[in-house]
Amino acid sequence: MKLRLAVLLTGGVITLAACSPTKAVNPTPVAESTSATSTSTSSSSPAPSSSSSAPAPAPQSATNGPVKPPANPGTPAPAGSPGWKLTQANTGLAAVGLNCDSLPVYTGPATPGSGTVISGKRIEQALTLFAGNITIEKSCIRPTKLNEAAPLVTTNGPCGSNSCQVTGAPVTIRDSNIDGSRLSASTIAKSCAFLGVGTLQRNYITGMGSGICFYNTGTTLSGLAEGNYVRGLRTAGDAHNDGATVRDFPLDRNAGRTLTFRNNRIDCSTGQDTGALFIQTYGGDIDNVTVEGNLLEGGGYQLGLESSHGNQYGRNMKAINNRFTGSGWGAAYVTSNNVGYKWAVWQENYLLDPNAPDAKGKPAGTP
Repeated sequence: MKLRLAVLLTGGVITLAACSPTKAVNPTPVAESTSATSTSTSSSSPAPSSSSSAPAPAPQSATNGPVKPPANPGTPAPAGSPGWKLTQANTGLAAVGLNCDSLPVYTGPATPGSGTVISGKRIEQALTLFAGNITIEKSCIRPTKLNEAAPLVTTNGPCGSNSCQVTGAPVTIRDSNIDGSRLSASTIAKSCAFLGVGTLQRNYITGMGSGICFYNTGTTLSGLAEGNYVRGLRTAGDAHNDGATVRDFPLDRNAGRTLTFRNNRIDCSTGQDTGALFIQTYGGDIDNVTVEGNLLEGGGYQLGLESSHGNQYGRNMKAINNRFTGSGWGAAYVTSNNVGYKWAVWQENYLLDPNAPDAKGKPAGTP
């Protein structure tokens, strides 16, 4: 059995460890949380109860002002472009004619309040967006220091002994860079660029161990990753890395919530790869997930779907019109563990052929 990635709470920070799903220890969830982490190394906060939620929103004016029009407006990818048409030049700051070094430094708090808008800033600290109703746009999140294995951005709140509280209001990060390059590989090898639940659109994400981590997603909010380019991930020690991952997305309190990966380019090529997109029920049940229009690259399996740790994926899991490089162990796999079903929809998925119409190479067989 090939080793898979597990996420363990160790001293209040996230640890991405290689383990067999049949042997991994699954911490007991508390209230609406699974074992996940905020950016701090420890917390004396009590474990959340079932009524735990983000603080009530308080009106707050936008901070840091609008972005001044750049001299070079950039060339963003056309709206709706699939993942195989994304590049470093047409995503993130470059697409809007900006770069990290040209932006003024953000001097606000690491835990901004509800209603905050951060626009056109270089953010040199990790961010905790638990308050919700927060937007970050046209900014560069590039911390210069970070607790080992902590996320660069999280929507998690205070943590107890084995869980962290979940934000109760939406968070959006768009047209920005999330960059771990100013941190050592040993610091960020087990870090996610983003950990929690939110909307990420048109961002360029690079330089950390793993990219977009939908984990500790709660029970009410939907999630969206659209038009992002994840590449240049780094590793060290015994870390295993994901370009993106989903570890819980239950529907028991909101059957209409959805989680969508649309038109992203995700490359996981550290040499210690779980894969570009790894969906595993480590922290809870997962359902209503759509994976559409993405280019998935790198080592491991490009797309994994696993039922494990006593939890199950549901009957509305869809993979549509994606492209795979087919490198590493191959395009896709499913470990159902006697669930009795696999992807509800698997259609129009192909190996990448850049010279073919719509990059359609050989069909990616149903896993």
